[in-house]
Amino acid sequence: MRSHGEPNFPDPPSSGLVPKADPQELGVSSSQLQAAQRACQHLYPTNGGAIRASLMQCEETGDCPQAMVQRVMNGMRMLTRCMRSHGVPNWPDPTVDSEGRPGFNLLHVNGFDPSSPQIDHKLQECEHEMPGGAPVPLIRPGGPG
Repeated sequence: MRSHGEPNFPDPPSSGLVPKADPQELGVSSSQLQAAQRACQHLYPTNGGAIRASLMQCEETGDCPQAMVQRVMNGMRMLTRCMRSHGVPNWPDPTVDSEGRPGFNLLHVNGFDPSSPQIDHKLQECEHEMPGGAPVPLIRPGGPG
């Protein structure tokens, strides 16, 4: 925020949430503050938290907002490319199930053990592709789904 014209923007509290501030407190116009917020929104920790919460609600209840599904699917496609480039050429494409939930179905894959520590390690290397730090939705043998 400071590098986008908000030199008086406060440090975040220990909770990590974005501090609330109004233009008068910061000595800037409303439009300046809004422009800085738009420029920095992708960095807001609550942005990722909202995606994680929305994805968890989607998985639990089947209430899957289309915008969230699209954003998660885009991240999952990038994760697929990452997994394939990290030595898992048979990593499946992401799918959306009949209830609208995005995920990777690993129940009937060939060429690798979806429960192996090596796959978990490669997932850790690629999980940065998921938007907002959202978890990678997996359906594995022996797991729920």
